[in-house]
Amino acid sequence: MSAYISQLAIYPLKSAAGIALQQVELTSLGLQWDRRWLLVDDNGKFVTQRQYAKMALIHCQVIADILHVTAPNMPSLIAMPHHPQALSVLVWQDVVMALTVSSHADQWFSDYLGFSVRLVYFPEQSQREVDPAWAGEGHQTAFSDGFPILVISQASFDDLSQHWQQTINWRRFRPNIVIAGDFPSYWEDQCRGLKIGETELALVKPCSRCVIPSIDPETGEKDSSLLKILQQHRRREDGKTYLGQNAIIKQAQARVVLNVGDKVEFLS
Repeated sequence: MSAYISQLAIYPLKSAAGIALQQVELTSLGLQWDRRWLLVDDNGKFVTQRQYAKMALIHCQVIADILHVTAPNMPSLIAMPHHPQALSVLVWQDVVMALTVSSHADQWFSDYLGFSVRLVYFPEQSQREVDPAWAGEGHQTAFSDGFPILVISQASFDDLSQHWQQTINWRRFRPNIVIAGDFPSYWEDQCRGLKIGETELALVKPCSRCVIPSIDPETGEKDSSLLKILQQHRRREDGKTYLGQNAIIKQAQARVVLNVGDKVEFLS
């Protein structure tokens, strides 16, 4: 059974469009720059596509550690930090120490979304522990929903595409790593981990899905028919639907670079 990395992606600004990469460094927080920036409302609570689908049309790049942003009918933004200040923000149940970026960036995003938000950054000195009930002790993430890496197989997308009767854009499900090869659909659900070179990722928790996969990443339009397919084929006894596996870094060298095409071994 052969497998390899077919897609790598990061989402520097949580809930904005992803960036497909051919190569990316693996850090203790996941793929480099993944979910290091976040929008919060005036109460410090995180803001996502779940409520504001037009966030799907925000596109970002990270150039020399600075976030560069574009969006429809908006001037381009270079989110240069200006007198950053510490700010406590809420991501699900976690209170996280973040840094503000600039009032200019806050105004830009507020203008685009139509209500008051602030752009914040997850600094190196901040700490957000992955739930030890699933991951064990000592694992960290930034502004992800809860785990540093999301893994889905292309075979799983292909199976769902057949049921949906149209090709699923993998970006709808916002994975970091897509694995392709000669293996059955949903094989990632059967395995305890992945080995890529000398690096080992543990697959620790199935990923429950929300409304976001119904949002077309190209247009920002919603189509609930995909959620119905998920409910028909991927609903579990708890009533939730699942696709993909949340992963943590179990074993890695000092510096690891992942590449599209890298061979993957499933660990049973």
